[in-house]
Amino acid sequence: MASLAPTSTDDRPLLEIRDVSVALKTGKRTMVSGVSLDIRPREVFGIVGESGSGKTLLTRTLLGLQDDAFVESGRVRFNGEELPVAGYAGRARKLLGHSIGFVPQDPFSSLNPSMRIGKQITEAIYLAKGWPMGAERTREAAISLMAEVGIPEPALAFNQFPDQFSGGMRQRIVFAIALAQDPKLLVADEPTTALDAITQRRVIELILDRSRRHGLAVILISHNLELLRQSVGRIAVLYGGQLLNVVASGDIGRSTVHPYAEALFDCIPTREKTLADIRSIPGEPVGAGFGLRGCAFASRCPYVVTACTTTDLPRNGGLTPSFSACILGRGAP
Repeated sequence: MASLAPTSTDDRPLLEIRDVSVALKTGKRTMVSGVSLDIRPREVFGIVGESGSGKTLLTRTLLGLQDDAFVESGRVRFNGEELPVAGYAGRARKLLGHSIGFVPQDPFSSLNPSMRIGKQITEAIYLAKGWPMGAERTREAAISLMAEVGIPEPALAFNQFPDQFSGGMRQRIVFAIALAQDPKLLVADEPTTALDAITQRRVIELILDRSRRHGLAVILISHNLELLRQSVGRIAVLYGGQLLNVVASGDIGRSTVHPYAEALFDCIPTREKTLADIRSIPGEPVGAGFGLRGCAFASRCPYVVTACTTTDLPRNGGLTPSFSACILGRGAP
């Protein structure tokens, strides 16, 4: 079930990203250019794009986790606090494990294979709250979290190792670790990669349920537009390192959106489509690093005109709830 618009009565964004560009440290090549977004308290927000679009690079850099990239320019504010570009990564990492929880793509690689699950969760509780790892209340809190995220027989699972669990259960364990930190924002990067369709849906429903119960804002990152369309309130669409669209999930497939978002939707099977309705995007994908002069999607766009390749891309400088970077105005509010 799709999450509707933010439910908070507080109009201040929890996370404000204004005109942010991300560059690689080697060569200082700009990979993601001029992105402006805001995430509201308790909002479930999606970021979508093909592989190489820059969505994971942007997000990991904003969290201070991308060792080979840095915030080159722009402004980032979290919960009212400015994170200056100078020394940005260190400041951002201090928020991880406290105000921001992170669920990575591969849960197995983020879990210590030689450490019991219970110890990994109690360690997260210790780092977030200072409770001694061996204390009974810490153990009880860890077992309670494991039960909350749907791990069967959590008291028994407490003493087991990661390789004794399925991929879906490992994803739930990583989610329990993130919740142990009582974050205001949960960032889930491709949390359903390599999971079957039924397990994917269960993991997403788990995240949405805990968002409602804990008042969490959530950013879901995925290449799966249909999964996001069914799960979030708004979606940011990235391609070639450019922000091309911010759109209400319910508008995709029903209203005019940016041509790239439209093309992505045309690729995916839905209950409403016949086989003839499903079309691939012509041409070769463009990776991150395209820049801001011209639209990265121009070479594959059915509506392209000369201005699409020569005009500076519009930016979402006003942090509007919906935005289209289409030079022709397609999908603009």
